[in-house]
Amino acid sequence: MRKAAGIFIGIASAVLFGGGLVALMAERDTRGGPPAVKAAPPEPSPADLRIEQSVRTPGGITYALSATRGFLVSFDLGSTWIERNQGLSRRVVYPFAEDRVRRLTAIGVDPAHEARVALTTASEVFLSEDYGSSWAKIPWGKPLRPSTYFTSVALSPHEPGRLLVGTSYSGFYETADRGATWQDPSLTATAQLNRGAGFYEEISGISYDPDSPELLWFACGFGNGLYRGDRKSWGRVEFPGDAHGEMIQGLGMLRRAEGWVLEVRTTTSTWRLGLPEGSWSLMERRETARLPDPFVRERQRKAADRVGIYLSSFMAQGEDLEKHLRFLQANGLNALVVDCKDDFGWITYDTGLELPKQIGAVERRFKLEELLSRAHEHGIYVIARVVVFKDRQLYNYDGFKFAAWNAATDKPWRHLNRIEEEPAAAGAEQTPGQAAPQPRYFQREYWVDPYNPFVWNYNTAVAEELQRRGVDEIQFDYIRFPSDGNLSTIRYRHRREGMDMIDALESFLVLARQTIHIPISTDVYGYSTWHRMGNWIGQSTEMLADYVDVICPMYYPSHFPREFMKNEPYLERARRIYLEGTLRARAVADGRSLIRPYVQAFLIGGELSMGVAEYRRYLLNQVQGCLEAPSSGFTLWNASNRYYMVSSELKPLLEQANSAGRAAAGPAPGDSPAGLEPSPSGPTAPAAAPALD
Repeated sequence: MRKAAGIFIGIASAVLFGGGLVALMAERDTRGGPPAVKAAPPEPSPADLRIEQSVRTPGGITYALSATRGFLVSFDLGSTWIERNQGLSRRVVYPFAEDRVRRLTAIGVDPAHEARVALTTASEVFLSEDYGSSWAKIPWGKPLRPSTYFTSVALSPHEPGRLLVGTSYSGFYETADRGATWQDPSLTATAQLNRGAGFYEEISGISYDPDSPELLWFACGFGNGLYRGDRKSWGRVEFPGDAHGEMIQGLGMLRRAEGWVLEVRTTTSTWRLGLPEGSWSLMERRETARLPDPFVRERQRKAADRVGIYLSSFMAQGEDLEKHLRFLQANGLNALVVDCKDDFGWITYDTGLELPKQIGAVERRFKLEELLSRAHEHGIYVIARVVVFKDRQLYNYDGFKFAAWNAATDKPWRHLNRIEEEPAAAGAEQTPGQAAPQPRYFQREYWVDPYNPFVWNYNTAVAEELQRRGVDEIQFDYIRFPSDGNLSTIRYRHRREGMDMIDALESFLVLARQTIHIPISTDVYGYSTWHRMGNWIGQSTEMLADYVDVICPMYYPSHFPREFMKNEPYLERARRIYLEGTLRARAVADGRSLIRPYVQAFLIGGELSMGVAEYRRYLLNQVQGCLEAPSSGFTLWNASNRYYMVSSELKPLLEQANSAGRAAAGPAPGDSPAGLEPSPSGPTAPAAAPALD
């Protein structure tokens, strides 16, 4: 969904090119002008090229970013394309045979010099001054953050060394010397950008004003406004698409006979504004629906609108299982997520695989066929949770061969948590000369190396067995890198040269997708879908949506810093987090994956003081946010399986949403949350749900 500044933002779909076949000329033409006539290879369709962004210059050149072919140039309005990727970074992804350019996230063209083009990946900036025939990497450093994710770029028409980059959650930055030094002009735009806790709105488009070097334009992603400013103060520009909830995807400047025109492309329209004080014109409306291949469509059909609970493997048999099945049916729920490989790496069902037995990782807590039989008799969809890269058993196996490594100590990497000692009793005597007790620590998490193919194959083998034995869906959890501890000391011994965190997770999913033909879901941090944060722990929504059928963000309100949305009342904040988070995730996934959030069905910290009425409303507000977006279902999470926060209001709330058809269809990505009524709240406690007794 990242669109860049440019001269003309074209239609990034088959609509732009007439829907016909597109001949791709892979040979690179080193000249700036049209290429010589050459025999083209077999013609891929526009869908095969997956053109995500395009910019057309006044000189008739069309630049495009392809998800499959990198940077493309066309001199005939898209009838034929030339790949121009020399100097751009490559992905390092299993099976390591293809020469694939890293996913390009933004494009910007100098409005005054169409040979000058800038590109970004999630973490890099590139500049070409010869129509993309060659690329030079632009360095960057402080004040940009190491986890910065680039979402837009613009070249100055006034100075050749000056350019702007927009980011996912850190504002926008400028260099005047081709990357030698950087400044943060967005520091003066905190009122427009700051969401709290140090997180800014995404910059989905950015542009210099061709008539004034000091005047800048930027657009916030996810429908959060168009702005113009002189670097000291900023004002929101009235944009007609705001009334329809359109999400701005890109800005560009176009020179016309009467002067410069700002062009704004949204998810559904293209608009133009004459400068400096002209009026808006609607240039086109277009369809945005993506049509996934029939296999993806069928998997999504099976996985859609699943509403359920998490079930610990300790509760997955006998009367404990039966009472949870009754609870599901009584509350209008239809799905069950059960641990099959848990947070410590235990295989919890009666596996027939030899490797887990060899590792010593089998601790059978339930019989899989019995669980499936009972659940399916009740019409319950069974999701097998498989924790991937947090695995104590594999970490300790074979002399820590597969563990993340500590480069400083040359031992397995550990993040130790301090054990808080009970304070000494008041008045207790202390022996003279007695040493103070030494603090004690324990290791809570055990991380294996996400770059290791053995780890990929091991988890894929578990998922394959679960598929073969009849589960309805595989859910990969902890498919990420560590987020806590001294991360600077970690060495990943199995990392290939040039491979990054996103590559590692993608490699695992490529391998898994080769053999798993039932729906795959994956759990992610809530922040990882609220903002594009693939450079933090590897969880890139854009990449995940290429492989998994369902993305499950954990938008737990307690896990967002209280400074985030701090002006919202706490219960209303919960609804807003799930509503806006789900809308954002849907926009980034763009139909390639369903969004099924985890709902916080537990209390923590200051929430423990909530009364019955308050905590039941707290849960219902989260569900309400999911339904309003809408999500494609949700899962209630309580690690101990004590679903006391569920009230009798949940079932009619779900029935109402289903009867309205909102959970199945709902607005397309880009529809505005504006105008949605807040969920009711009041002092009266909702009635208790059928209990887990």
